[in-house]
Amino acid sequence: MNRLTAIGLASLFAYGLLIASKYSGVVSAAHDERAPQGAAVDASIVEKGERVTAMAVERAPHPLASLPAPVPRAEPSRMSPVALEFRASRNLRAFADSLSARRADLSADERYHLAKALEECQFATSFNEDLAAHSAKQKRQFLAGLPAGDPLNAKRIAAYEAVDNTQRCLGFQNSKISPKDVEDLYRAAAQQGDPRAQARIITAEINNSKNNGPSGRAHPEPAQVAQQANDDLSRIIGLLETRDPEAMLIVGEFLARQSANLRVGPNGETPEPSALLGGFSLVACDVGLDCSQFHREPQMACAYGGYCDARNFEELYQNFLASPWAYTQALRYRGLIHTAIRDRNWTLIGLTPKAVNRELVPQ
Repeated sequence: MNRLTAIGLASLFAYGLLIASKYSGVVSAAHDERAPQGAAVDASIVEKGERVTAMAVERAPHPLASLPAPVPRAEPSRMSPVALEFRASRNLRAFADSLSARRADLSADERYHLAKALEECQFATSFNEDLAAHSAKQKRQFLAGLPAGDPLNAKRIAAYEAVDNTQRCLGFQNSKISPKDVEDLYRAAAQQGDPRAQARIITAEINNSKNNGPSGRAHPEPAQVAQQANDDLSRIIGLLETRDPEAMLIVGEFLARQSANLRVGPNGETPEPSALLGGFSLVACDVGLDCSQFHREPQMACAYGGYCDARNFEELYQNFLASPWAYTQALRYRGLIHTAIRDRNWTLIGLTPKAVNRELVPQ
């Protein structure tokens, strides 16, 4: 069976979220799929007994403390109207403009998807070539590479067009998208309790702040560092407890990128990173993420790999994205993740708190 030629460590697919593999010849060469930044978890969170690395956010001493508790998804198996519109839109400029027109009154879900649309199309604002001409050239190259007379060609062309971000983002060329504007939208959604926005912010800020202490000092007291690490750990666990599929996947990548520091399972094994993220991807499907054939990964597998027959994500993962060994490991991790969430036994997935001498922590 053909496999994608460059499947590395699966990262979150850009704002459809599941495994986003690096496909050779991917349609938007100018736009590398962006996963949430800062997905490296600190060793102080995931490995008991190692030295705790200091954590604090660069902007302020405790910026995460102001976030409200994440709001669990009442019906995670059902995509919201704005999510469906975002996924189906062939003109993200029009989608973004319609939301921006009533920006002050947006729900958390609407702010989240407005931020996703702007972030997905940032590449278009600095694209030097004519984006429409570039998109047409890429499509011609894609069509030229299809086997003559292949009965799958029609499906592959349709899948290609569905994932062509150059077409979705044409309206943003020669305009400006402020990174701060995107960040502010995510933060506003997080303040409204959106667990996906919170997951992006929390994981990024933990990573970005690991060189500073809880109070902004370069060399904080060990007890302060341990306390802040445990606070961050509690936030990560809180995100998993929402059972929001997208938030869980962001946490999954956060943990997978630092798998060398994780000890999972009853025997404390070091997990294989891509299989661990595969396990989180399967759990996300189990708890309700839309994993139908219309999702981005099946479309990309069809367009670029000629694998167009997967009935669900697990079948795609088993038969196309993962090796037999990686799939077997992912199934094991899937079970560990489900058990950890069900029984609140977080040590099963490496989330072990650090002992704190509270007498040394300033009140």
